[in-house]
Amino acid sequence: MDPTEFGADRYGRSFAEVYDRWYPADGATAAAVSVLNELAPAGSTVLELGVGTGRLALPLAAAGHAVTGMDASVEMLDVLAAKDPDGTVARVLGDVADPDAWPPGQFDLVVAVFNLLLNLPDQTAQERCVGAAADSLAPGGHLVVETAAPALPERREQRLDVRHVDAESVVLIATDADPATGAVLGQHIELVDGEPVRLRPWRVCACSPADVDRWATAAGLELVARRWAWDAPAGLDATDAPVGVYRRPV
Repeated sequence: MDPTEFGADRYGRSFAEVYDRWYPADGATAAAVSVLNELAPAGSTVLELGVGTGRLALPLAAAGHAVTGMDASVEMLDVLAAKDPDGTVARVLGDVADPDAWPPGQFDLVVAVFNLLLNLPDQTAQERCVGAAADSLAPGGHLVVETAAPALPERREQRLDVRHVDAESVVLIATDADPATGAVLGQHIELVDGEPVRLRPWRVCACSPADVDRWATAAGLELVARRWAWDAPAGLDATDAPVGVYRRPV
């Protein structure tokens, strides 16, 4: 599973046209927006990495924040633009693992949640992203990172699972999990009556909360809170909790 086969825009090209239908805003989305609003007073500058179709960025902008969304996928940003014709979210095309591609300026809140870090090709790229996020924070600003370590088998394993079945379509998920690399290669296989088979490839790379802690600390940030879920209480004792909040000292 060569990560060079998956450019930074691969996920967006695979899923932009179905993303809002397959992954609609839900309770976790609303809880995430609430937590982020608590961290950033009205009028704050916010940068969301992997903004996608604006599931978080649009409600954050509606709450009064000056929101910039960065994504490597033209297709994702085009969907966002269609949903946001007034341009309430500033859109930046670029790879979050490339510090030179980041928008200028400092932000009160930088958001890297859901699958953003996992979709990067390897831990080197993940570390670069965290370092660039730290550099983009204003003094006293917060970085919020969500991550997860995909459940990997003891030895390489290939599987085929059913994601969705209805009268007109079937969606299958084929995966190839390799514990030697910490990566899972996948294909969503979409079968729609009367249409050609559509393959939607993706790849995720394992990244633990401890990894993010190490990278954030090296970049000069301090851990201030953890959450097991967006609607769970914040604390510091849950060392494996997937949502971490880091602060740049004043």
